[in-house]
Amino acid sequence: MQLRHLRYFVAVAEELNFTRAAERLNTAQPSFSQQIRDLEEEIGTPLLIRNKRQVTLTEAGKVFLDEARLVLAQAQRAVVMARRAAQVAERKFTIGFLPAAEVKIFPKMLTAMRARFPNFNLIFRSLTTLEQIEALANKEIDIGFLRPPIADPSLALETILTEHLMVVMAENHPMSVHHEIDIREMVRFPFLRISPETAGGLHQVVADYLRSAQVEPTASQDVDSVLTMMAVVGLGDGFTLLPDYVEQLLFRNVTVRPLRPPVPSVPLCMAWHRENQSPELSAFRNLVNEGLGREPK
Repeated sequence: MQLRHLRYFVAVAEELNFTRAAERLNTAQPSFSQQIRDLEEEIGTPLLIRNKRQVTLTEAGKVFLDEARLVLAQAQRAVVMARRAAQVAERKFTIGFLPAAEVKIFPKMLTAMRARFPNFNLIFRSLTTLEQIEALANKEIDIGFLRPPIADPSLALETILTEHLMVVMAENHPMSVHHEIDIREMVRFPFLRISPETAGGLHQVVADYLRSAQVEPTASQDVDSVLTMMAVVGLGDGFTLLPDYVEQLLFRNVTVRPLRPPVPSVPLCMAWHRENQSPELSAFRNLVNEGLGREPK
C-alpha cells in the first residue's frame, strides 16, 4: 500500500464520483479505478459500493476514510518538519567588508569555506568601517573586515594583512612619467580625499603621513566610495592616496605609482563580537588565516 492509494481513495470518498475524483487528482479514470480495486484487494474487503447512479462507502470504507486522512495528514506534517529541519541546518553567516577584503581575502578562501561547510549561507554586506563597527556591536553581522582603530571594548580585533599607500592618478597625469612619487612634488595638484565617514582609520593614516612629510595638499573634494574616486581621478589632474589593493580595481584611464620611502602601512583587520563563540566564526577565521598563509589564532 502506498500513499497514492490513500489519496485516490480519499478523493473518491469525498467526491463520491470516480470521474470527479480522477479530475481532482489529474489522473486518467481507468487507472484511477484500477488503483482503488488494488487497494480493496490488498485490504481484503470492499470499501465502496458502486452502481451506475452513485458511489457510497461501506462501513469498512467509512472507518478506512478516517484513518487514511490521519495517515495523509501525518505524512504532510513529516514533509513540513523535514523542511524546517533543513532550514535550521542551513546556518546563516553574515560578513561585512571593505573593498580590500573583496580583492585580497575572499578569492583565497570562499571556495574552501563552501566546500568545508556546505550548509553555510554566506551573506555579504559592503559596509564602511564605521557601519561595520555598529553592525558588530548590534550583532547584525558575524564578522567584519575593516580598518582600525576600534574603540568598542565588546569587539575583538585581529590584523590579517598590511597594505601600503600608493598614489592614484590619471594615466595622463604629469607625474605619471615617474616610477616613484615624492609626495612633496604632488603639492601643486588637487588632492582628492576619501570621505572621513567612509575611510575610518585610513583617513587618519593618510593625515598622519602628510603631516610627517610636512605636506599640505589642497583638498579639492571628499569622495564617498573608491569606485567613484577612480572615476573622478580619471577626469582631471587631481590625485589621491589609497592602499595598494586599488591596483586590481583600476579604470582604464587611471594608474598608480608607489610612494618614495618611508611609505606608511595600512592594516586590514577582522573584527567580531567577543560574545560570539560559535564554531562557525572560529572556522571562518581559521580559513582566512590559512588562505593568507598565516597560523590560525
